[in-house]
Amino acid sequence: MHRIERKGVVVMRIAIPTNGGGLEDTVAPVFARAPAFAIIDVEGDEVKNVRVIQNPAANAAGGAGPLAVQTLINEGVEAIVTPQVGPNALGAIQAAGIKLYQVAPGTPVEEAVKAVTSGSAPSTTAPAPAYGPYPATPATPVTPAAPAYPATPAYPAYPAYGFGPGWGRGWGRGRGWGRGWGRGGRGWGARLGYCPWTGRPSRRTLRWLYGWW
Repeated sequence: MHRIERKGVVVMRIAIPTNGGGLEDTVAPVFARAPAFAIIDVEGDEVKNVRVIQNPAANAAGGAGPLAVQTLINEGVEAIVTPQVGPNALGAIQAAGIKLYQVAPGTPVEEAVKAVTSGSAPSTTAPAPAYGPYPATPATPVTPAAPAYPATPAYPAYPAYGFGPGWGRGWGRGRGWGRGWGRGGRGWGARLGYCPWTGRPSRRTLRWLYGWW
């Protein structure tokens, strides 16, 4: 910004967000979304010129702060008087070298100008409290690693067991001459007249041999 000096008197251009008016209006509660800006040229303690411009950032979808600051830069503003600014707007104001003064919302614009020229308006370099500070995000707790377990010991190999068919011969028990030498065989008992299953004499054989019954 370039200040104009006339015979040792500094001429300063001040921008104040308003609700749509000029000196007769009050200071808007916000900066970037204010409906309008009053552009006021001050020479010493005297107001020389007042213009009202519409704020193109009032209905912007995003980036309203830097857009509003750029609008005031294009107007040659050297100082801004506002209740609060956001961090994005503050960065743009500081980068442009514009002075920032703070007054209460609803303050008459004429009184806000007098507060700046008299030096009673505090200068600020911090963003508005409404935009922060934000609480720090808690750190995500680290899940402890699972303890390492010893490897399962290898078991010794055992001999394998199996089942299979086998062959065998046994000697049967017989009753006298009737059952023969082996179980399940008729032997000599069948020839002598004994039943190989019951061990009793066969009536048919005894009748044929001896004429009994």
